[in-house]
Amino acid sequence: MLFALVNGVVVGAMYGLFALGIVLVYRGTKVINFAAPALGSFGMYITWMLQAEQGVTWLAAAIIGILASGLVAILFERFIVRSMHDAPRLSVAVATIGLMLLLISVELFVWTGSPRALPPPIAGSGWSLFGVVLTPTKMLSVAVAIVLGVALTQFLRRTDFGLGVQAAAMDPTAVRLVGVRLSEVSTFVWGVGGMLAVVAALLVMPSIGGFAPGTVTAIFFVPSVAAALLGGLDDLSGAFVGGIVIGLVTSIAEWVRIEFSWQFPAVQLVAVFAVIVVVLLQAPDGVMTRLRVGLGGAR
Repeated sequence: MLFALVNGVVVGAMYGLFALGIVLVYRGTKVINFAAPALGSFGMYITWMLQAEQGVTWLAAAIIGILASGLVAILFERFIVRSMHDAPRLSVAVATIGLMLLLISVELFVWTGSPRALPPPIAGSGWSLFGVVLTPTKMLSVAVAIVLGVALTQFLRRTDFGLGVQAAAMDPTAVRLVGVRLSEVSTFVWGVGGMLAVVAALLVMPSIGGFAPGTVTAIFFVPSVAAALLGGLDDLSGAFVGGIVIGLVTSIAEWVRIEFSWQFPAVQLVAVFAVIVVVLLQAPDGVMTRLRVGLGGAR
């Protein structure tokens, strides 16, 4: 059980990074970006291509991959999201599913369906904690997730531009009063959201193993959306906490399956789906948001 808990926290930190990008886009535009894991996968393929085929160092290849997915997200915002300015937000969310399918198709066309493997950013055997081997990459993953989450939260809370991002989807007039253009806010949230997805994919995939077109989307699509819903689509800190919770849920579900010899490989997906249903029925605005409101009322 301790193995499941430790492993859940490590994987959950990556769910939290994906969810953070989803929540950031939602805060700025009121659109759920279903293409976040696909953007992460695309940047990871760019990194692999540069590192494995061109001999570029891991760090340099990763930076280019991160920027590449950020650019794709910005171009999508510029030419698709802005052109749908007056369309219902649900229609724009559906358009992100189109982006997801497009990116998977590009991966299949350019890199075929053959599995690829990306080396970890930091080599080393690591240490064992309750049966979980904590490699340098796993510890780096948790540290990076925490640092990025805290830094982004503070940026949004303590800068005029950050306050503009938080107000953009709810009160456009307030955004203009702090001297921030709505177009800049939209570009920022989509670009950063795309880059966060690549960071998460790059840090977690070496621990999972090989990847193929659609792998990242298949593994992280449902858990990252569930993490965002659990924490609250308007709550950045809640997104990270939601990721940890979903990581624990999936890890414990897998532990139960193995412990009781269940021949049911989809137990993790069912567990996440159950969390989504409960959240939507009991706390559609997010569990973290509901807890804050409850604590505020108690005081």
